[in-house]
Amino acid sequence: MEEKGTAPSGNELFSLPPGPATLCFDKNEFMKKTFSVDEFLHENRNAGSLEIIRDDLGLYLKVLRSAMIELINQDYADFVDLSANLIGLDEQIDGIQGPLEKLRAEIALVKAALEGSMHEIANCLEQKKALRGHKKSLQSLARCQASLEKLETMLRRDEQQQQREPVATAVAINATLLERAALESIQLQFNIKFCKDFLDPSKQQLAQELWNELLGRLQEYFLRALDDPEPKELERCLRIYCTLDECRTAETVFRREIVAPFMNRVISETSLQNSPQGLTGIYNQILDFVSMRMKHLCQLTKRNGKVKGYSFVVNAFWAEVERRMETNMSSIFAPGNPDAFYQKYKCTLEFLERIELILDDAEDVAQFKAHAQYRSFQVRWNLPVYFQIRFQEIGSTFEASCSGAIIDRQQILGTTTISASQFNVAQFSGALTAISRCWQEGIFLSQLFHRFLKLTLQILARLAVWCDGAIVAKIDDPTITGVEQAQSIRIRFLVALYSDLGNIVLKIPSIVNLAADKSSSLGVPRAELEAALGECGTLFRTKQTHVQRSIVQELIASSLVPLKQASDIPRLYRKTNRELPSRCCPYVEQVLAPTDSFKRTYASMIVGDAMREFLCGVYSHVTVQYYQVIDEVITSVQKTEESLRRLKNLRDRNTGGSAGGQQPVAGSSAAPTDDDKIRLQLQVDVMHFARYVKEEAQIPWQQIDKLPELIQLAEEAIKGRPGLEGSQTSIA
Repeated sequence: MEEKGTAPSGNELFSLPPGPATLCFDKNEFMKKTFSVDEFLHENRNAGSLEIIRDDLGLYLKVLRSAMIELINQDYADFVDLSANLIGLDEQIDGIQGPLEKLRAEIALVKAALEGSMHEIANCLEQKKALRGHKKSLQSLARCQASLEKLETMLRRDEQQQQREPVATAVAINATLLERAALESIQLQFNIKFCKDFLDPSKQQLAQELWNELLGRLQEYFLRALDDPEPKELERCLRIYCTLDECRTAETVFRREIVAPFMNRVISETSLQNSPQGLTGIYNQILDFVSMRMKHLCQLTKRNGKVKGYSFVVNAFWAEVERRMETNMSSIFAPGNPDAFYQKYKCTLEFLERIELILDDAEDVAQFKAHAQYRSFQVRWNLPVYFQIRFQEIGSTFEASCSGAIIDRQQILGTTTISASQFNVAQFSGALTAISRCWQEGIFLSQLFHRFLKLTLQILARLAVWCDGAIVAKIDDPTITGVEQAQSIRIRFLVALYSDLGNIVLKIPSIVNLAADKSSSLGVPRAELEAALGECGTLFRTKQTHVQRSIVQELIASSLVPLKQASDIPRLYRKTNRELPSRCCPYVEQVLAPTDSFKRTYASMIVGDAMREFLCGVYSHVTVQYYQVIDEVITSVQKTEESLRRLKNLRDRNTGGSAGGQQPVAGSSAAPTDDDKIRLQLQVDVMHFARYVKEEAQIPWQQIDKLPELIQLAEEAIKGRPGLEGSQTSIA
C-alpha cells in the first residue's frame, strides 16, 4: 500500500489522498477508467474477508470526506470569486452569437461553391479521359484497318508467289513473308484490344480468318522445315511461332501430324505380340523416332539451344506416347503375372530413364516428372497389387512352415549331427529364404522398398513368435513312449533352436547390407536400417536366452530324479554290516549323466563360456537341492544316533551298569558304526560330485550356488569321528 498520494499525471485532474498503510487494497484502483466492482472484489479476495474489506472501505471513505472538506476550505475564496465572475456572462455570449452564425453561413456558401467547381472539374476530366480513349480507339481502329489490308495483301501475294516461283525460291519468299505477316499480325492483335468495341464484326471475322490462315501457312512451312536436312529453316519457323506466342500450337501440330501417325503404327497390342523383343522392341522403336524425326528439334529447343519456350519431347512426343500406351497397349499394366509385370515395369523404367537422358537438363527432367500424363502413367502401374501377389507368394510358404508341427521328430532325428554354422530348423532356413526373395532380382522394385523392408521385418517378427511357441511346445508323437526319449528329443530340438537363433543374429548384418545396397539410390540412411533390423537381433538374442533357460530346466529335471536316492543311503547301511564305502553311489553318476551326455554331445556347438554357463545353471540348481537332501539325511542320522544313545543309557541304568561308561556307547567306539558309514558315504558322494564339477566341467566351486557349503557340510559330518579318521584321510 502507498502511504502518500502520487502526483497527478498530465491527463489527471487530481490524485487521491493517502490512506492508512493497513488498507487491504490499493487506492489507485479507483482511478482506473475500467474500474469494476466485481473485478475489485475478485482481485482482493485473498487480501481478507468481506468484513475486513468493508471496514477498510469505510475507513478510506472517511479519509476522502476529510480531504474533500479540506480542499473546499483551501480554495473557498476561488469558489466565491468564480460565482462573482459568472455575472453578466449570458449577455456577453448573446452578443457574439450573431456574428458567429453569420460567419458560419458565409463559410457554408464558400464550401458549396468550391464543391460545385470541383464537381465541374471532375466532369471535365472524365470527358477528357473518355475523349482520349476514343481518340486512341480511333487510332487503333485506323491501324487495324491498315493492318488488315496489309496482312491480307501479303497472304494473297504469298499464295500467288508459291504458284509462280520455283519451289526453293517460293520457300525463301514464303519464310520472309510469314515473318512480316507474323509481325503485322501481332500489331493487329494488339490494336484490336483497344478498339474491339468499335470494330465491325465483319472486320473481326476477317481478322480471325487471317490469323487462322497465317497459322495454316505456318503449319505448312513447319512441316516442310521438318524434312529439311539443314536446321536453318526449322529454326526460322520456330522463331515465327515464338513471335506469335504460339509455341504450344507448334507442339500440337508436331504431335498431331508427325508423332500420332507413327505411334499409331508402333504402339498396339498386335505390334507387342509380333515384336521379337517384346516390350523392349516397342520402346526401341519409340526412341528411334526421337533420333530420326526430332534430332534438330531437340538441338534447337533444349535449354541452352537457340530457340526458347518449347518442350517437344514432353508436350508432343511423351504426351502422345503415353496416351497411346494407355489406350492401345493397356495389357502391359496388368499385374496378374508378377514375373511378366516385373520385366515390363523394369523395361519401362529404363525407357523413362532414356527419355530423361534425351532431355539432358535437371529442370527439363523435373518438368517431365511433373507432367500430368507422367503421373497418370505411373499410377497405371499397380505396384500395390504386384506387392500383394509377391507378399502371398513369399509369406504363404513361410507361414505354412510356421503353422505345421513345431517339433518335427523326423527333421531333428534325421540328421546325425546338429550344425553350428548352418540352420537346423526348417523355419529358420525358410525365413532366410523368404527374406532373400524379398530383395532378389526379379522380385524387388526400388519403388516398393519400404514395403519389402516391412515384409522383411514381418518375417523376422513371425519367426520370433514361432520361437515363443517352440520353446514351450511339447512333443506330440504317439511313437515316442518313454519319458527319457521325449526329453532327449526335446533337448536336441532346443539345442538346434539355440544354435539357429545365434546364426540368425549373425545374419542380421548381411540383411542390413542387402537392404542398404538396394536403397543406395533412394537416400535411405543406413543408420535407420541398422536400427530397425538391430531390434530384431536383440529380440532373437532374448529368445536365445529363453531357449537356454529351457534347456537348463530340462537338464535339471533329468538330474533331479535320481537325486532322491540319496535319502535311501541310511537304509543301505543300517544293520547290514556293510564295509566302509570306498566309491560313490550309482545315483551320483545318474545325477551327472544328463549334463555329461549333453556336454559330450553338443561340445562342438556350444563351446567355451557358453557351455560352462549351461552347466553352471544346471549344477547350481541341482546343488541347492542336493544340499537340502544331504542336510536332511545328516540331521536324520544325528537324531537316530541320539535316540540310540539315550536308549542305551536308559538300559544301562536299569541293569545297574556303571556310570563310568564301561560299555561302548554308540559313536564313542573306535570301530565305525552304521551311522559313521552313512556319513562317510555321503561325503564320498559329495566329493565325487564336486570333483566332477571342478575337473570335468571345469567350473570353479565358487561359481556353483551352495557347492562350497555342501562340501563343508559333508566334511563336518565326518569330522571328529574316531572310526573314520583313516578313511577320511584316504578319501580326501
